[in-house]
Formats: sequence, C-alpha cells, structure tokens
Amino acid sequence: MTRTGWRGLTALAAVILCAGGSQAPRACSNGMLAVVGVRDGQTRIDLPAQAFTLKWRHSVSLTPVEADYIITPDGGIVQTEERFVAHGPGMAYDGKGWVQRDGAMVLPLDRPVPRLILRTAPEHENRLIVGDQMIDLTRWPATPLEILSPDCKED
Repeated sequence: MTRTGWRGLTALAAVILCAGGSQAPRACSNGMLAVVGVRDGQTRIDLPAQAFTLKWRHSVSLTPVEADYIITPDGGIVQTEERFVAHGPGMAYDGKGWVQRDGAMVLPLDRPVPRLILRTAPEHENRLIVGDQMIDLTRWPATPLEILSPDCKED
C-alpha cells in the first residue's frame, strides 16, 4: 500500500474510533421520563415511567382530551391513543379508525413523536399522568416544556 493509502486508512480508523467504533448504539432502557424547560434546559420533573398520559382541556371545544404515550426501548416516544368527548359543532364523528368507548371518541394510534413539546396554561388544565400520579403542568404557565426520556447512562 502506498504512503497516501496508509494515511487515508489511518485517518478513517481514527474517525471510526472517535465515533464509537463498530459497535451498534445501545438501546435505552432506563425507564425514565423527564419534563425539561426548552429555553433553559432545566429538568422540572424526573421520574420512572414506561408510559404516560397527557390530559388537557381543548382550547376551542373546552372539552377534555387525553393522549396516551409509551417510551420505546431506544428512548423514543410513541403516541398510542387519543380520547376526547367531542370535536365541537360541525365536526364529523365517523373518522377512519375511530371507535366510541365509554361515551368518548377513541383514536388508536402508532405515531412516533420526535419531540414532544407543549406550552401549558391554567385554563387548559394541562396534566401529566404517570401510573397513579397526576402532575399539574400549569405550575409553569406559558413555558415551553419538552417531555422526553433522558439519555441512557453507562452502567
């Protein structure tokens, strides 16, 4: 191999080592959920969770809405269902895939959410439900919050 070829190979090896070698990325199974301020990066809530629900009052119809999410093994968030009482006047009630359950419209989903950012307001009654805990997110009104699974930490 020529001198130039060896230099290129050495440079490539250095890049591979700096990038983490040939290992596949580790799956994240820390089972944690965090609520972080988007502007300041400060963690407001940090607790164990594999699934959670967001509950709020719709800004137009003023009816309750609930959305269920799971945290995937790689730390992603997937919305699995949304439930609501009514869209409001003039909206269809026969959407594709919708079902009625316990007096509510239910939309089953499998929707990955790359970033789950919300802005809370007391009039919207934003709540985070994890297990049997209900957390009032309106204590940070008009503050953009991101719900995420924190990065995996090495064991």
